[in-house]
Amino acid sequence: MRPAPPPFPWLRAFEATARHLSMTRAAAELNISASAVSQQIASLEAYLGRALFKRANRRLTLTASGALMAPKLTNALTLLHEAIDDSLPSRRGQTLNVKVTTSFGSQWLMNRLDDFRKHHPALTVQVSATAEPIESARSTAEIEIRYGNGDWPDLDATLLVEERIFPVCHPDLLARKPVLRKPKDLAHHDLIDVPGYRQGWSDWLSAAGAAIHWTKHRIAVDQSVMAIQLALEGRGVALGRSPLIERELADGRLVAPFPQQLATGAGYWVVHRKRSAEARKVLAFKTWLLAQSTAPKPTKARITKAGNRSSRS
Repeated sequence: MRPAPPPFPWLRAFEATARHLSMTRAAAELNISASAVSQQIASLEAYLGRALFKRANRRLTLTASGALMAPKLTNALTLLHEAIDDSLPSRRGQTLNVKVTTSFGSQWLMNRLDDFRKHHPALTVQVSATAEPIESARSTAEIEIRYGNGDWPDLDATLLVEERIFPVCHPDLLARKPVLRKPKDLAHHDLIDVPGYRQGWSDWLSAAGAAIHWTKHRIAVDQSVMAIQLALEGRGVALGRSPLIERELADGRLVAPFPQQLATGAGYWVVHRKRSAEARKVLAFKTWLLAQSTAPKPTKARITKAGNRSSRS
């Protein structure tokens, strides 16, 4: 027979402290004193016969045993809470924590959330761009919209929308000189760039057959939302990334001066822990997200396929 597990309060105190690496924060979360947390962890360490934390200079770090135990315990406690939420109608789906990149959240997700609220009025969606990645032991996110190529074997990943890149600009820019009729004309315009993506201006220009030294007039910003804003102000030509510019193109605030589009091989994916697949609130939000996505309609564009590479967002 297996030995009896340690008392639940000891496990809960360790798990909270491991996430925060702070007994004070764990105590605040659990609504008990820091000394109580310390005593419970000491009891757990004595029960296991090994140290779970290293204590030095008032800082906590996990030992090898603690680091092995913490994520499994976090997963177990999360699964326990999900089981309780699913069995109690009064608490079912109260809050869903969603992690998303800043640009995708502001340009795509937030514009659609009202529709989700109409269909699921009892479920509050809490969106964060700064939360820990969902596979992290410290993460409070239950579902994530992640940029990349879907290669996360430990997670359940479903493609939401593919990414294509192509130049966009303010409509008035087309009427100004120098003219902007062919891709090579971009050599005479300021090009707004967001470094960090694997596919960028060089890739699109090469696919479009425009051999120009584009960095001569480069404006670099660190987020796509900033690039879009500069383009809206007529400050230059941005490399648009679907689906981040759907709204601006649809209402005519931005235009695509050329038909060439480049499929990057990356996209935005709905990601969650595999054990969360049947949680009602996760499934409800995932189903709604996939219904919101629309297949690209390249009727007026020539789409070129890039290598299947991914990038951080």
